[in-house]
Amino acid sequence: MRILFTGFVIFVIWSFFSMWLYVDILKPATKKQVVVQPVPENQNREADSLAKLYASMPKELKIYFDFDKTKMIVNPSADSSIAQFKAWMAKYPATVLTVTGHTDFIGTPEYNLKLGAQRADVVKKFLESKGLPSDKLMTISEGGQKSLGQVTSWERAENRKAEVTIKK
Repeated sequence: MRILFTGFVIFVIWSFFSMWLYVDILKPATKKQVVVQPVPENQNREADSLAKLYASMPKELKIYFDFDKTKMIVNPSADSSIAQFKAWMAKYPATVLTVTGHTDFIGTPEYNLKLGAQRADVVKKFLESKGLPSDKLMTISEGGQKSLGQVTSWERAENRKAEVTIKK
């Protein structure tokens, strides 16, 4: 029994010694020093400029609708958002606006896609009447596919909308 105990103690001492030897003595000697080159500040950074461009884009415009209707509930701040989109399109003529129609979950998916498309078309005509070019407006219907919460009547009302965004 004494020989087993002595062997165990020697094994533990050897384990600690070999770990100390590897971690503190051998491992640091194998590491090579790496020289880090500083990045010049005047270098053109595409990712930063793209992020700045996206940050300066006008925010999306949301126009809401009543249940099962295509009559718009126009937000008073819609005119200022439309003016921002006009200014952006004047600055960047290749810009295309996307009008996405949404519905709540009530109704069949086919009906909701059709209703979403009708809502997007109504908003497209509204934007055309405000002076935006029709060839730069694209309509999409999501129906009830990308709905937020659908439990309360307020959440369902939030989903009955059309969103106007800049296509990236």
